[in-house]
Amino acid sequence: MADPPSILHLPDDAFLLRGDGFAYALAVTPGGDLRHLHWGGPIEPADVGVLLTDDAREFGSNTWSSPRAHTEELVAHGGRRLDESALKVEFADGVRALDLAAESTAVSGDELTVRLADRHYPFAAELHYRVRGGALERWTTLVNDGDAPIVLDRAYSAGWALPWQPRWVATWLAGAYAAETQLTRRELGPGRLVLESRRGIPGHAAQPWLALDAGDEARASDEAGAVWSVALAWSGSWRLTAELAADGRLHVTAGVNDFDLRHPLPPGTSWTTPVTVGVFAAAGHDELTDRWHAYERTHVVPRPDAVRPVLYNSWEATFFDVRPESQLELARRAAALGAELFVVDDGWFAGREDESAGVGDWTPDRSAFPDGLKPLADEVQALGMRFGVWVEPEAVSPDSDLFRAHPDWIYQWPTRPRTLARQTHLLALSRPDVRAHLVQALDALLSSAPIDALKWDLNRPLTEASSGLEGAGSVWVEHVEGFYEVLDRVRERHPGVWIESCASGGGRADLGVLSRAEWVWPSDNTDALERLAIQHGYAYAHSPHTMMAWVTDSPTYLTKREIPLRFRFHSAMTGLLGVGGNLAEWSDADLAAAAEYVAQYKRIRATVQFGTLRRLSGAPDDVTALSYLAPDGAQVAVFAFAPSVRRLRRTVLLRLRGLDPAAVYADAATGTRYSGALLHHHGLRVALTGDYASELVVLDRI
Repeated sequence: MADPPSILHLPDDAFLLRGDGFAYALAVTPGGDLRHLHWGGPIEPADVGVLLTDDAREFGSNTWSSPRAHTEELVAHGGRRLDESALKVEFADGVRALDLAAESTAVSGDELTVRLADRHYPFAAELHYRVRGGALERWTTLVNDGDAPIVLDRAYSAGWALPWQPRWVATWLAGAYAAETQLTRRELGPGRLVLESRRGIPGHAAQPWLALDAGDEARASDEAGAVWSVALAWSGSWRLTAELAADGRLHVTAGVNDFDLRHPLPPGTSWTTPVTVGVFAAAGHDELTDRWHAYERTHVVPRPDAVRPVLYNSWEATFFDVRPESQLELARRAAALGAELFVVDDGWFAGREDESAGVGDWTPDRSAFPDGLKPLADEVQALGMRFGVWVEPEAVSPDSDLFRAHPDWIYQWPTRPRTLARQTHLLALSRPDVRAHLVQALDALLSSAPIDALKWDLNRPLTEASSGLEGAGSVWVEHVEGFYEVLDRVRERHPGVWIESCASGGGRADLGVLSRAEWVWPSDNTDALERLAIQHGYAYAHSPHTMMAWVTDSPTYLTKREIPLRFRFHSAMTGLLGVGGNLAEWSDADLAAAAEYVAQYKRIRATVQFGTLRRLSGAPDDVTALSYLAPDGAQVAVFAFAPSVRRLRRTVLLRLRGLDPAAVYADAATGTRYSGALLHHHGLRVALTGDYASELVVLDRI
């Protein structure tokens, strides 16, 4: 039996969009307005007719002069609509108000397009909707059909109207450098919650992701309660605004930040906004996490079914002192541990003795690598590992051959000082010649040696936002589109290369870059204890198979905290396992133990990378516990961490969720058998003794 269509065109020019566990409804009114009707749990086509007659005047919206209190699908600037708009333009005659009416609708498969046209000017906004499993993707194409220029002052991808309820609580991922994706939760009051980045990258302060629910007196429920969530697939400056009106209505806008935007739309051209994604979960944050992970794995990340390799990265072992002899010694030891990908980090290229020079010249340092990278890459591959290198293509050092040859290729104002960050400028990827150069330089690098992976970094914000080209668009838009173009063209030429996204740690970890990179580096902070909180928050929005985590030396160079090897490995094994310590100084006992942990990770990594994640306990300063259930239900991996014995804890009882209550599960280490019902209702007893105690329990279904 065929699946029912995901988009239904109903009487009264209404549309019902249906996905896995959700429905979204809208309608064109006889007057040409586009009216939002529903976003939430599944409803039937007959219900849409009821929604069309629903009278919401009792809410008394203060943004209307008439009793029309229905929600607009696209909130455009103009008239008495004074709340947060999604679209604001300036026409050539100075008019900055829009008067849009529905002109046409079209359904093609799982995609709906509604074209709104201005009643006076040759300008249109085409609203796109696409059902993707349990997610709804939305974006807008803005069209100038006239012969006069238009300027986009604000062009968000979409507005999301949420149903009325008496209380709203927001959950988002705040943070800072080395403390990214900290779970943050706060009740909303009348007014606006604004999450944003103005840095030209998504930044460390917040993820372009937001969840909203009714809340309770204590905390969000993992297992119950409706939750709505919105994210943005954009690797530049962004803005998410949740505006709660006094009448209880909540409206969320998501898109490219309008800070300093002024994006021109010349005659006869169009511009398409990035995709914003909405996910609804009826049964709490567990289900919301499941739906976001499924969306990324099915519709976003390259090579979604490929098991991610165990990685070794040389940065914290050698920093800028990159020589083939020491790298090869590290590679031998990494291979003995079971590593499958060896990455040479910053310091391998010409002039790179410290961070003051060399970025932009992507050729090996001839004094260290007289024959290029190929001999080292060949030896690494002979050890059974893939070979990768670190690059920062968007940046350039003033002390570099590239900058000396093309000082005009950076963002700069002719009458203002240039801003350095980590001793670099930002290349103007808004320029076609700069993009062409980067594609050629990276193609030459990847063709010079058998390089299997790139760690693509960026360590500075966008400043001096001038393209230097007459008639060019907004740099805030064109730099990101240029970054995507370069990355896409490089991947097209070298489809076998794996990409890791990094921006001083977790500064660029969004759905846009994840559609082009196999994984991201969530934070430069490799302290195993602090990583628990970072990884805890990251996994709310993103699948664990995109989250790289390293085991490094103790103490780490950032926090100076001493943590046992066992705790460090267990922390890193909850994502993509990597090793970043100076293996040349590890003891034989530590190397032997590390090899055992790597082997254990390989036995459970498909479960960790692709399984169902459950947060069993959440306070990182007390006990943190989480479980992963394999996609086929045959294996469960349970991790538990306790940094302190201040409560004289000896064991912790963890109630597992999502198991088959009738199944029997055996502890892989002890053989002890448990029913799924016992593990859920009573719990799994896990021993946690001593400071920085950690435990991994693997259960196999009988």
